[in-house]
Amino acid sequence: MLKFLSYCLYCTVISGLCYSPLIMAQDNSSNPTERTITLKLPPKDLAKWYKPANKRQVWLHTMFRLRRELLAMNDYARQNQQAGLEKWSDKFAKDYLSIAQMMPQWEKYLYPEKLKMLTKAVKSRQYTEISAILKKLGKSCRTCHDDYQTVATLLFRTPDFSRETVTVKTSGEELDYDELMALLSDSLNRVNIAIKDKYFNKAVTALTPVKQYLNDLSSTCSHCHKQDNIPVKRIMSEADSLLPELEQYLNKQDQRQAGGKLGEFAVKVCARCHSVHRLTSDLKSVIE
Repeated sequence: MLKFLSYCLYCTVISGLCYSPLIMAQDNSSNPTERTITLKLPPKDLAKWYKPANKRQVWLHTMFRLRRELLAMNDYARQNQQAGLEKWSDKFAKDYLSIAQMMPQWEKYLYPEKLKMLTKAVKSRQYTEISAILKKLGKSCRTCHDDYQTVATLLFRTPDFSRETVTVKTSGEELDYDELMALLSDSLNRVNIAIKDKYFNKAVTALTPVKQYLNDLSSTCSHCHKQDNIPVKRIMSEADSLLPELEQYLNKQDQRQAGGKLGEFAVKVCARCHSVHRLTSDLKSVIE
């Protein structure tokens, strides 16, 4: 489930960067092959409704409820189910108005008169009118989403690895993520170079710190993956399987199989984390 949600987050950011109106691309007159991209940043006050400033993801779950409430009202209106319609319209009114309470500067984007029309239509059982009113209310959501949704996802729903440190067990040294990643990358490249140059003993030696650094790194994943660490277990299981196989090919001095196994490791271990975390983390660091 967490892997699916991470993928959804990745797709949200990428699709937003590609298609959102909040991004304005302009040709650079001095170099027509380059473009300038401008991102519109949300108010800083929004951060207090997200973790870690808040104990809960208040803003995020309010948005989830609003989406669910809109769908429920639409469905119950089509089915002429008054009880369900009243239940979900009351929930919607409360959550919709809470937007202005949390972010007063965004009150201007809300349509309170449309909300009154919705309440009146529900009470008078004007089922055929409700769908059109909900569409108009939805437009008030779209205004902020077009401007801020993608950037808010990057700022408030992307891990901040700059705050994380990793303890290297062999030395006791405490490193930040960039420092450990540099060591891990250098170790993997030394293995790769040794394979290409057929120094198989050197490759085996260079493989030892790869295992150590990877284990040190994985020990910090639980800081975020508290409830569901299945993705971490899956990736580490791949590493635990692939690295011994790679070492076997190195001991056999089988250059082709060793190179292939190293490439498989890069895809199934390194790229699986990077595809979700590195892209969004790098983008976040640029816009903060």
